[in-house]
Amino acid sequence: MTRLFVIGATGYIGGSVLSYILKAFADFEITALVRTKEKADLLKTATNGRITTILGGLDDLDLIEDATKNADIIINAASNNHIPSLQAIKKALASKKSSTLFIHTSGAGVLADSTDPAHYNPSKVYSDVKDIDEINSLPDSQPHRPADKLVQTIQDSNPDYIKTAIVSPPTIFGIGSGFDNKTSVQIPYLVKSVVKVGHNFTVYEGNTAWSHIHIDDVAALYTLIVQKFVANESFPSGYKGYYFAADGTPHVWKDVSVAVSKSLVAKKLLSDRRIDQLSPEEVEKQFGLPALFWGSNVKTIPDLGKSIGWKPTKSSDSEFWADIDVEIEYLQKHGLLHEELLSH
Repeated sequence: MTRLFVIGATGYIGGSVLSYILKAFADFEITALVRTKEKADLLKTATNGRITTILGGLDDLDLIEDATKNADIIINAASNNHIPSLQAIKKALASKKSSTLFIHTSGAGVLADSTDPAHYNPSKVYSDVKDIDEINSLPDSQPHRPADKLVQTIQDSNPDYIKTAIVSPPTIFGIGSGFDNKTSVQIPYLVKSVVKVGHNFTVYEGNTAWSHIHIDDVAALYTLIVQKFVANESFPSGYKGYYFAADGTPHVWKDVSVAVSKSLVAKKLLSDRRIDQLSPEEVEKQFGLPALFWGSNVKTIPDLGKSIGWKPTKSSDSEFWADIDVEIEYLQKHGLLHEELLSH
């Protein structure tokens, strides 16, 4: 029986990935690290007892190390910047004597050019195959880069038994299929910010653009990598195993702000379509959110995933733009529009 250990099982990405894994692998023995008894009970109830839970957080390094030692597959979909927990996973995997897969969740924000228009590079598009050496040479000052570098040393520490893969999504959209948090960050937090202050905004003129992907297509990529591993089929791993998850035409953030305002005004959640042009400092001061979310360029091509058979089915341009209205309706229906904004 294959043993799976999941970190971040009640989160947006982790929950959706787990829901896909549960459907694809009826015989998996699954353990999840959760922070509270309430989340543990939620998981057990939602999955008819298929999941064993361990109460703890990312700082409970002994728990993470022990669970990693006892697993054949480890999926980290919690913080993509928590170095101590990744070090605990590396320590556990270094001594393994059985074939083991570790999938780490990063984010395409690692590629973000700048929030300073003088340093924008709007024409730059990264392929996870053709540009892998450049991606692996990004400086530590880039978001997520120190964690990515650490993960990429894990396979080399025990190459006979360990395979690692990093999945790096850009803007994720869509309602998740998981068990607790079902909404993403960038667009939902833009919506919440607009509702909070009563008007919309862009970072400067808002001409920056990000690639995007539907959450179901993200979950399908994780599931495919797991399927390849379980079937003992070859797939890129280690330094070459850096998987972008993206599809469609990159969206321009100014256009997203316009679409958000249109939807909010139509639902009488906003009085007008005013859009202020703010500096990164003003965005972070007013909302406590990284301006990089909406004020940088991140464009990716998922050549690696497609090379192993990944085929996005829900991430067309029309689906992306239609989903803005869907997500606002979800936030309104579930009382999340006035939820506290992310702190960083």
